[in-house]
Amino acid sequence: MIVFARNLATIRSDLVCRVMRPRVGFSILFAFALGAIAVYPSIARWRERASLAEHAAEIASLSSMPDDGDPDAPLAFDSGLLVRVETLEGLLASWQTIGGCGAGAGAASSGGLKWIGRNVRGGLFNVQEQASYSNIGTAPYSEHNLFVNTLINADVTEKWNLGLVLPFVYKYLDDPLHLAPDAPAVNYSNGGLGDVSLMVTRRLGRINATSVTGIVGLPTGKSDATYTPGGSYLNQSAQVGFGKPSGALVLDHTMDEVWGVMVVGGLAAWRGGQNQLDSYRAPMAGLYGYTGYFLGPFVPSLGLTLAGFKEHDRDRNVEQSTPLASVAGQAAIEWSSDWIALMIAASLPYKYDGVRADASGLPRSPWGFMPWTVALGISMAPF
Repeated sequence: MIVFARNLATIRSDLVCRVMRPRVGFSILFAFALGAIAVYPSIARWRERASLAEHAAEIASLSSMPDDGDPDAPLAFDSGLLVRVETLEGLLASWQTIGGCGAGAGAASSGGLKWIGRNVRGGLFNVQEQASYSNIGTAPYSEHNLFVNTLINADVTEKWNLGLVLPFVYKYLDDPLHLAPDAPAVNYSNGGLGDVSLMVTRRLGRINATSVTGIVGLPTGKSDATYTPGGSYLNQSAQVGFGKPSGALVLDHTMDEVWGVMVVGGLAAWRGGQNQLDSYRAPMAGLYGYTGYFLGPFVPSLGLTLAGFKEHDRDRNVEQSTPLASVAGQAAIEWSSDWIALMIAASLPYKYDGVRADASGLPRSPWGFMPWTVALGISMAPF
């Protein structure tokens, strides 16, 4: 990630890095891809046989379990499970993926824009792409934030899932030094790989309705970018990384109904503490709930997230007017087929920050709306 104090054309030309790969590297990758395609049918058949054998064993065990030891009693099937299978059969690859952490659910999130509806069918692994945009600040000093998060995850067993989140971050700042109108405005951009997250999910319960996810954020994003080479550091909000590891623990519980699905959960997150520039991100905790309605292949949903922060964040030891508490509403609509799922979502948070005077000492309200976010999500299951 490099930050430039030049015109936008120069910035873009400097950000582009052309790497010429040797032909032999392409040949190896191409041969590997052909090999994967060749062996995939055998792997898929093996997985399917193992799954069918496991389900057959479960059915056999149920049929051999009479109620209260009475051989004439009816079989003790779980009626709730049968209703769920009847409702979702043919529309869902693995129902445990409902309500799972989306591509944007990193260690610093508070629930975020979340997938609720049906996921795609089959595949060796799942890929979710989520692009979100938000506009921070007010004109003429706005900050445009674009995040493209890629979540790649796969089931190791029926109970365990491993995932990796790769975030690309691009931020464009309108005249952040407030030079206009005394001098021509100078805009800045900052982009690159953000802080990568590793995820481990453990599903709990008879039908895996509850899941616990541990997330570890790695300090892969640059956190000490400057306005000019050797110049002043960008504000903490304009950096693409934080420079310190982070972590979160997320608890999800899914409740399925004939008409739709409800997801409730909570999380606690360590957002990195204090980094090498004496910037600080406070720990937080949150609770959330989402409801989605089945309308054929469409699932409209509504969600609400409550978040609390231990204290204000600091930018190089300067306290910021970040929220101490916030509530965010989400509205989304999802559409899915066997091989692809799409989501369009928007979120608008409202905060309390406890700050009752601005930098000049004038009174201000500690209550107010925070920047809105819009997002587009795509989910696929390759191979």
